[in-house]
Amino acid sequence: NLTTSFLEQGTEDFHQALRENEENNIDEDYVVSNDVSGQFLRYATSVGSSRTFKVLNSYSSTSSYDTVTATLRYATADFEFYVDDRNANNLSDADLEELATNYDTSSMREVFGEESDVNGDGKFAVLFSQSVNELGGSSGGMVTGFFYAIDLFDSGVYSVSNEMEIFYTVVPDPDGDYGTPLSSSFALSNILPSVLHHELQHMISFNQHYLVNEGSSEESWLNEGLSHLAEDIFSIDSDEYMDEAGNENPSRVAQYLDDIQDICFSCGSNLEQRGGTYLFLRYLYEQAEIGNIDLVSTGNELVGNLLDTDNRGLENLKKALFGDEDADTDMMTYLGRFALAVYLSNSGASTDDRLNYDGIDLRANASDNRGTVLNGPSIQTISALPFTDTLKGTSVAYISISGEIINQNGGVLSLSFDDSINFGGYIVQE
Repeated sequence: NLTTSFLEQGTEDFHQALRENEENNIDEDYVVSNDVSGQFLRYATSVGSSRTFKVLNSYSSTSSYDTVTATLRYATADFEFYVDDRNANNLSDADLEELATNYDTSSMREVFGEESDVNGDGKFAVLFSQSVNELGGSSGGMVTGFFYAIDLFDSGVYSVSNEMEIFYTVVPDPDGDYGTPLSSSFALSNILPSVLHHELQHMISFNQHYLVNEGSSEESWLNEGLSHLAEDIFSIDSDEYMDEAGNENPSRVAQYLDDIQDICFSCGSNLEQRGGTYLFLRYLYEQAEIGNIDLVSTGNELVGNLLDTDNRGLENLKKALFGDEDADTDMMTYLGRFALAVYLSNSGASTDDRLNYDGIDLRANASDNRGTVLNGPSIQTISALPFTDTLKGTSVAYISISGEIINQNGGVLSLSFDDSINFGGYIVQE
């Protein structure tokens, strides 16, 4: 199987470019009107009908596209699956039916909110196309899928727009004809189920932040973290609690844990940072479900607070959790508990539900079809004092110091911090 770092090489840069273009280069005055003259009336939408789509084909230009002819192969009241006619044999009807059966759009909308409906057809489209494979292949890696908000705006102003709710994803490509080889089994077990929920969150987020609440699109790091949390929704139980991690999340968490002391997860959206943001959001979601967050009673309420707003980034998190975008001390408390939970969870050292994860085991074989093994966070062992370290933003470090080393320094452990920073820490005696 492909490693995550190779599989998605370059994808964070591509998505970052899309999010920045959405934030800085679109005008709300040109959003498509959903009146009865909308574009959807110009296309038949019965299964078996065909139409053309514009699909971005460049990392460097947000107006360069392929014109793709695709056939509607599967449809529900909520969504439509189109398959590029060049790839008719890459996905069978049974494959599409399996993906659709496990696509929990009702739970997505209940937890994250509603997507827009600019063309008035009451649904969104997914296009499976080799153009997405080729886009990733052009950088030597893979883009598994993407949503581009320009599709919601007037094509007379933004030439690449399809004037509808749509996102795009890869097709299985075992022989690597379109880029990085991708087996059918791995595409159907890991990539496509994850992409369907991941990109729908981006679509919902843009609608809620930009169109409904008239703000700017969510900051990329939090937007991506919420999309990775959305990948867990496949395991939602009867109480609406996501009780397992999606297949693609453990490998990102592993990358974060392996280098945790050097990763500020709120400073960007590369794969390691996404793993950290997802793990923090997963922690907050579970704590809300348990009842350990005073102002939110469920995980769904917390996520709803994060989506239905014009707040962004850390201010959005603080407002969603504590009702105050300046609640720095409260945020520090929860970052500290998160750090302790990452250290203690699944170790048997604590039964405190504030310090343990439920839906993801941080010390186990992940059973994610990748062979990912989670071993808890990396820990720095100090062999001599004094010791100096640097942390940035929302990064976390774990430092192990033996009693022998402390005794060599007079039996006293002294900690000092730069006066200009906000910090927190715990001493755990073993």
